[in-house]
Amino acid sequence: MPKLLFRGAHIRFVDVRYDQNSKTTYTKINFTASFSEPVREAMEWGEPPAGFASAKLDGDFNATHLILTPNGKELKQHELQINAKEIGNFELVRVANDGGDSTSNELRFQVVTADPEAAAKLSEYIAVIGRGEGQLRVNYEAQSELEMEAEETQERLISEEQAADTTKEDAVAVGGRGRKKKE
Repeated sequence: MPKLLFRGAHIRFVDVRYDQNSKTTYTKINFTASFSEPVREAMEWGEPPAGFASAKLDGDFNATHLILTPNGKELKQHELQINAKEIGNFELVRVANDGGDSTSNELRFQVVTADPEAAAKLSEYIAVIGRGEGQLRVNYEAQSELEMEAEETQERLISEEQAADTTKEDAVAVGGRGRKKKE
């Protein structure tokens, strides 16, 4: 199963919601992480252009599981594991570092989970770790090539010859067959 590995990850904020239609609770976990080369390569994102302030990035996946391991040997016992539903809403943001004399690139994104224990686990993790950084691993399902396969295997409703005949008939109808030329 493919996975994305984010370094320097921390929880920015958590949003717990109730879906009236399905009568279920779900949680949106908003993360910040380093915009590292391995992540850029895995997501097929290029190097950001000079002078940008922020940019929305492509990429939404069906996630299956996340593991957030805080940095530091003594904190590893507080590792967080939650079943996940999706990962997306990627945004690259340029932020000023302490003192404001330099900037760095920060990756922001969201993981959604329907895990009924997520809110309690996240609350406990934040109480102990706070905004401490760690390593986030998100397992996800590889996107299939179903659309391309469907197009390749789809039967034609009419032959190419019939389509060409139809095009000619449309052209004649539009062109006004039978008009007299002005002399």
